[in-house]
Amino acid sequence: MRTQARLAAVIAGILGLLAARVAYSGGRVEYAFDLANFTTPLLIDNAYLPLLPGLRVVVAEVSVDECIVDETQVTGDSKDDFTGAYAGLSARVVSDRAWLDADCDGGRDRLLEDTFDWYAQDDDGNVWYVGEATTAFEYDDAGNPTGTSTEGSWEAGRDGAIAGLIMLAEPAAGDFYQQEFSAGVAEDAAKVVGVGRNVTTGLGTFADCLVTKEWSSLSPGAIEHKYYCPDLGLVLVREFHGKTTIAETVDIDMP
Repeated sequence: MRTQARLAAVIAGILGLLAARVAYSGGRVEYAFDLANFTTPLLIDNAYLPLLPGLRVVVAEVSVDECIVDETQVTGDSKDDFTGAYAGLSARVVSDRAWLDADCDGGRDRLLEDTFDWYAQDDDGNVWYVGEATTAFEYDDAGNPTGTSTEGSWEAGRDGAIAGLIMLAEPAAGDFYQQEFSAGVAEDAAKVVGVGRNVTTGLGTFADCLVTKEWSSLSPGAIEHKYYCPDLGLVLVREFHGKTTIAETVDIDMP
């Protein structure tokens, strides 16, 4: 109940927020995937995206017409059956579930998506995104379940899919990088807008944060500004796609 009350309070607050657009410039960052550079891939301790087993994060996502509650949990499990260039890699499994919050009060009324994401950190501290297994739950207008879909699932090394950089070890303003690539399925990219920023959310004010602009060629016009803070990870998302959606981290359990 404590978490739901906090969710409700945050949702009420961010419903009234307005977001500002940001301009940026810079160059592309690319690294060749080298399995030999992943001696401890399951130890993901990047300051801006720490994924240590036991971490649990709850996010409230609010737009003018819908509220969603999202919970991620870093498991102690690993995925070890990659193929092709990624054979032999171990990746951390992160559970990510999203629910419709029908009354925008922090409730979890209808499961929308159940996903397992796979991440690995190279020896230089870059975090790689190597795929996901996702199930989306479909409903009719009355809220009755009608089926499921695994569209959006992909795995590096299969069907031409390539691992991407989800977080750089030393991000700098202007850095541009591909976060994932599976043609027609997953084509997210990111650009660093700034570092050393202060960010205020319902959890407090945080310093030395990273701000990125993220988008996908599969969703023209949709832009996200994401705010990552040291030792916490993602704390705030502002999305623009005809309407403004704000997603704010409202509860964190550290391992």
